[in-house]
Amino acid sequence: MLTEDDICMAVMDEFEDTESYTSAVNGKRVSMANTVSAARAKKTRMDMVRSVGFNEISSSANRKIVWYYAKNISNTKIYSDFLRPLMSELVNLLKTHVQKHAIKFNLKLEATYNRPNVPNSSENRAFKTSAVEIFSDSDIRTIVEIAYMKLMKEKDEYMGRGSGFTLESIDGLLLAVYKYTPMGGSSYIELPAFIDRKRGTINPQNTDQECFKWAILARHVTGPSVYRIGENYHKHEDKYNFNDISFPTPLSDITKFEKNNVNVSVNVYGIEKKFQPPMKFPTYEVYPLRVVDEEKPNHFDLLLITDGDNSHYTYISNFSRLVRAQKTVHHGQVYFCKRCFTSFDNQNLKYKMSGQEALNQHKLICG
Repeated sequence: MLTEDDICMAVMDEFEDTESYTSAVNGKRVSMANTVSAARAKKTRMDMVRSVGFNEISSSANRKIVWYYAKNISNTKIYSDFLRPLMSELVNLLKTHVQKHAIKFNLKLEATYNRPNVPNSSENRAFKTSAVEIFSDSDIRTIVEIAYMKLMKEKDEYMGRGSGFTLESIDGLLLAVYKYTPMGGSSYIELPAFIDRKRGTINPQNTDQECFKWAILARHVTGPSVYRIGENYHKHEDKYNFNDISFPTPLSDITKFEKNNVNVSVNVYGIEKKFQPPMKFPTYEVYPLRVVDEEKPNHFDLLLITDGDNSHYTYISNFSRLVRAQKTVHHGQVYFCKRCFTSFDNQNLKYKMSGQEALNQHKLICG
């Protein structure tokens, strides 16, 4: 199930199968989405939508993510004239979703810019917000107004850089709504065989409620007893400050852990069961629950698995091995964006970056 922190504004990038982006200044998430796949995705959205307002254009399994698109039917070139009439509908749409369960949402404002008097200079631009959680008692209108201000701030920063580009058209507003279910980790759960066979995780066999701590310490444990918690784990407890952390540990407490340990950052992922006939046994896909904006020198990736009301943290020892099969058939070295799972291999392409260089470029947009 889709839950917790920054499930991702990057899911939007995965949704449109964006492969790379032009660099952004100072790390700002200003998409210059001019790859063939990104341009094609935007054109598809615009072709699908014929009416004013937000139109549902896609959803994931069990509607855990729903995408909507509001096209600039009036062709106004004034951002406020496009966004302001959408405000009430957007607020009501979010209210409808939050009546069922807590949600997160993010926005992506798409436009086209060009250089005056320069033929064939049109380029796509997109301005994004980070995912924001909404609960039944949230002030949704204020939240949306803040999101609008963030979009306009990114637009103004882009225009203020003196690129020489001017607005050609405001194209539309992409809305993603995610199911949001805060959860915490508790006692031991076995990994599904499908995940265990990938050999990308270490699942300490705890008998208490402290699986988050053991998942963190698993990085420092080696040898055949890596799954058994004993002195091999306890001798590493002083490496980190676990003060004020609740056990079982909700995702919200991970922020406390990061503040206690200034050089530490933690991503958390979940798994979703998939049935793909004619296969007799289910497969599982990994998806992001909590992704940090910046990986610190001592970074951890954890997998949170659930069984009914019970949930359990495990340590991801090899992220690429865990997610590779669900994203690529390439057998060489692959670099993954841990936010949206876009992959980059080392194949040399004439007009396109590859490998770590492509990933670094992608991160400027994806976060």
